[in-house]
Amino acid sequence: MARGQAREHSDIDIIVVASGLPDLKRRDVLPPFRKPARIQDIWMTPEELEDMTIAKTGFLVDALLEGRVLRDDGTAAAAREKLVASLKRLKAKRIKSGWMIPRKELRAVISFD
Repeated sequence: MARGQAREHSDIDIIVVASGLPDLKRRDVLPPFRKPARIQDIWMTPEELEDMTIAKTGFLVDALLEGRVLRDDGTAAAAREKLVASLKRLKAKRIKSGWMIPRKELRAVISFD
């Protein structure tokens, strides 16, 4: 994700969405590939992308809204569209440390969708 705030020691996160990945518990056994140390690869299935989009997972919200898509079969675009619609419906606001979803009272039950 590029936001124009890179510093000397900033890293680059690359989210790879792919079908047929091993179960999450077994992904650490995937053969490593050579990459610069400052690049972090994050692998997920289309279903995990959808679940994380619905849950408003922090890093994924930022990636979908501010990141650059390198290649897409429509999966990332659909997730972004769904996220934007949901944030709009929830009247979510971007704040310095993340996102705020307003609610009328503290005891209110929050439903993300």
